Amino acid sequence: MTISEDVSASPDHTDFALDSTANSGSRFQDAFISYGRADSKAFATKLYGRLVEQGFRIWFDQNDIPLGVDFQNQIDDGLEKSDNFIYIIAPHSINSIYCGKEIDLALQRNKRIIPLLHIEQITQEIWQQRNPTRNLTDWEEYQAKGLHSSFPNMHPAIGKINWVYFREGIDDFEKSFSGLLEIFDRHRNYVHQHTYFLAKALEWERNQKQSPYLLVSEDRKAAETWLKTRFTQEQPPCFPTDLHCQFICDSIKNANNLMTDVFLSYSERERPVMEKVALTLMREGLTVWTNKTDIKTGVEFEEMLDRGIEEADTIVYLMSPSSLESEYCQKELIHARYHNKRIIPLLITDTDPALLPAELRSIQFINMTDHADEAAYQVNADNLIRAVREDEAYYKQHKLLLTKALKWERQKYNSSILLRNYNLRQAAAWLRTADEHAQHPPTDLQKKFIAESLNQPPESTLDVFISYSRVDSDFVRKLNDGLQVQGKTTWFDQESIASGVNLQQESYGGIERSNNYLFIISPSSVASPQCLEQLEYALKLNKRIVTVLFQAVEPSDLPAALASLQSIDFRRNNGDFFINFGDLIRTLDVDPEYLRSHTRVLLRGMEWEQEGRDDSFLLRGKDLEASELWFQQSKTQEPTPTDLQVQYLEASQALPHRRIRRRSVGLVSLAVTALVFAARSFGVLQPVELAAYDHLLRLRPSEAQDNRFLVVGVDEAAVNYIDQSDRYRFGRGTLPDLALSDLLKKINEKQPRLIGLDFYRDIRALPELIQTFQQTPNLTAICLGSQMDDRGKPTKGNKPPAGVPMERVGHNNVLTDDSSRFVRRLTLMTSADPDSCPTTDAFSLVLAQQYLKKEGKAYLSPYDPKEDDYVPSMQFGNTVVPPLWGDGGGYRDIGSQLGGYQTLINFRAHKGDPGNFAPMVSVKDVLENRISADLIRDRIVLIGYVDRAERQADFWATPYGQVSGVMIHGQMASQLINATLNGRPLIWWMPLWVETIWIGCWSLAGGMVFWWFRQTRSLAAAGALSLVILYGVCYWVLVSHSGWLPLAPALIAYFAAGSGVYLLNYRLRR
Repeated sequence: MTISEDVSASPDHTDFALDSTANSGSRFQDAFISYGRADSKAFATKLYGRLVEQGFRIWFDQNDIPLGVDFQNQIDDGLEKSDNFIYIIAPHSINSIYCGKEIDLALQRNKRIIPLLHIEQITQEIWQQRNPTRNLTDWEEYQAKGLHSSFPNMHPAIGKINWVYFREGIDDFEKSFSGLLEIFDRHRNYVHQHTYFLAKALEWERNQKQSPYLLVSEDRKAAETWLKTRFTQEQPPCFPTDLHCQFICDSIKNANNLMTDVFLSYSERERPVMEKVALTLMREGLTVWTNKTDIKTGVEFEEMLDRGIEEADTIVYLMSPSSLESEYCQKELIHARYHNKRIIPLLITDTDPALLPAELRSIQFINMTDHADEAAYQVNADNLIRAVREDEAYYKQHKLLLTKALKWERQKYNSSILLRNYNLRQAAAWLRTADEHAQHPPTDLQKKFIAESLNQPPESTLDVFISYSRVDSDFVRKLNDGLQVQGKTTWFDQESIASGVNLQQESYGGIERSNNYLFIISPSSVASPQCLEQLEYALKLNKRIVTVLFQAVEPSDLPAALASLQSIDFRRNNGDFFINFGDLIRTLDVDPEYLRSHTRVLLRGMEWEQEGRDDSFLLRGKDLEASELWFQQSKTQEPTPTDLQVQYLEASQALPHRRIRRRSVGLVSLAVTALVFAARSFGVLQPVELAAYDHLLRLRPSEAQDNRFLVVGVDEAAVNYIDQSDRYRFGRGTLPDLALSDLLKKINEKQPRLIGLDFYRDIRALPELIQTFQQTPNLTAICLGSQMDDRGKPTKGNKPPAGVPMERVGHNNVLTDDSSRFVRRLTLMTSADPDSCPTTDAFSLVLAQQYLKKEGKAYLSPYDPKEDDYVPSMQFGNTVVPPLWGDGGGYRDIGSQLGGYQTLINFRAHKGDPGNFAPMVSVKDVLENRISADLIRDRIVLIGYVDRAERQADFWATPYGQVSGVMIHGQMASQLINATLNGRPLIWWMPLWVETIWIGCWSLAGGMVFWWFRQTRSLAAAGALSLVILYGVCYWVLVSHSGWLPLAPALIAYFAAGSGVYLLNYRLRR
């Protein structure tokens, strides 16, 4: 299917329905069910129920006719406000006069009709049950009249429409019901708008077609789009009625200041043809002027005819002998030709060419003498529409400019009517191309009007901005004309902006340039979001608000800003417009110079603001003196200056004390940010960033010990005890094989969750120790892969202990910074060393995996064997372990320092000591059975060196000082477990691009602080406050959320940008 204007572009069905319901005061329905009770009551009730189940709103006589009302009016109203007309075909409905009335109304309103075939005919048996007293002769007579069947007396229109078959016992109800729903859904929005606009049009018709009942704003635009929708490859679901077309076109005409697309000139004898042509044009969305619809009672007839011609794009002349004889028709032609109007003649009746005026003989006419033949008429009507649409934009502009020029001339060349801004530019462009139209060129008056508009001195301000509801257009047009006659320049949307532009933007510009904001009070305007937006903007700009009371409004409905103002009541003096208008003029003439200065300074200030507060837009010389005088007057007069006006004056006064532009501050900040980014990228700032990070870590408050862990330390007491023991006298290593075997047995007896052994045991072990290793299934041991020493030479690694399977072995590769055994991070995964340490996982990771597995937390490895790389992030349950890739944080991916899967250690420092992160006991106490089982049960027991004097002990520098290796591994395992189970945050950092924005913001802050504050004391205070904020934010994020924000780079950027701005300001002032 192809539709010339997409129906979906109109408002959504549901929204449109809600809106229409609110406006009309009565509910719209999706369908109206028409049926005969004798045959189809049960079926109709079932159908109603099923449709309601599907969420449809259905008009059904059993539910929707209240008691004590005119049922026919209720039926008509329900049908008119229903999108679809469902007609259930059965003998009783076919022959029912009530159903017949419903069909006639549905056809009259051009409703989408959906016939459902229910019963084809009734049998004699059914007839007899309904008529037990009747005999065979009566039945034969009943048949002869066709009352037993659905077909003999069927309405012709119903017979032409495809039916949905619901025959009982023959057709599948569900299948047919699905087909019905499909029809409902087809072009649903288009059909609903048909119903909505019909209801609006009927309301307009029932109220004598008064303009307050016409469509406005979005409703009108939606209606215009709907009327122009065309279905090119299928039949429309329904057609607009003639009333639709008249109503929508009158709404368009009202919105366009009563200007029209076509003026119809005809003689009274051709009135039927004129009405047919008018409806044809309106069906295409073209507005039409006729003397029968557009001349109001009590006005001068010929003057209105002239206005109608002047304010129409095209004159369509219905040519016939009677129109040639008509005095009025000839005057209309003369007036149209005088103003160079386009004339399209329609030959309605055969006419002697000799009788045609000379000016018509040269014009190609459309022969419509066979207008009674519908097919021929349609062909000619299409030709007419094409002719009207040809070069439409040119003739529309011709009309607009002629109307304005004539008003200007009739008001003795009142300069307030001259074109300005957008309208003037558009008119000048039109005039340059108008010479191409030899038949309908610009009139001399139009040329003079445009020339005068171009020659007028630039006028940056207007006297009055008129804010109103389109419902009140007639009154406001009269008011605007009166203001212009009094020499007031006005902003009136129907004259000041072209269609298709941004209404809010244009209206805001008009408010800015106007000395007075005039609000027309009526029920429609106080409820209009557009009017209230304009009022709010005028209040924001401190405009003088003048109100005109056009129609009574409840005090509670008035906006607060208007409730306190004294309105000029145009209902007073018996509604005499001109007496009340005089009060308005006197109000507008109060303090005109003060208001003009207010507007002038506002406009200059807004221009300065829009240009980034460029110094070149500041006031100087006499302009500044006049503005300062106005500012002094503002202390005792209204309206008061806005904050922007005050700032603008202050900036103008401070102009001698110049400083660089804000844009320059931004450029300096951007350059500093780029330099800091480059320094970070090459690792220049890494030592400084790490030092700042260490500093903040040390300031964190103490944390409680992790009671999931117990450290069994090889301390001085343990070493002395073993040295003095006869049983352990012989053996290799600080902890002999038998001592280690006994230690593991004693610990395991007390049922720990896991045992972590932070010893290298790649020496040959006694069989008893190997057996203990094998019999301790919860034991995890370490190995060490081959590495490069500080001089770049390879060092041999340490193999895992014999008897411990590899799935319970983790590597002990500890990463250091600055070649100083300084530990802040840990490699959780790295390449396996097949010779010394054939595992990828760190000792702490293996411990965490085993513990969390028993807690039901799944482990997601980041290593992808196919890619041979780390693809996703490491994850336990829902907890993601952030990797150090060099795309954020203080580390840069330089060389191989970020190889493998690394993350930062979130040290748990109990009383400031990370070596005290968990309870600790001595190996001696365990071997002597002095440790309670409760201290070991279900914990992770880590065994390692804690005595710095021990030769084999491994101690590492951390931000907190020296910490043993077993504590480092314990810290890492603890943070993984607690992050997963308790939500203790891991150390995280922002992506590099976010960090760069962060640094850029502080660079800009530094530049702005040094740019803004001139006094040394103020600058020092602002700088100190900025540093406190930066330091405080970084500290707070690290303490409360474990986030590492770049402190040092931001600090460097702050002072670098500030120093740069300070130097530039100094040079500028010099």
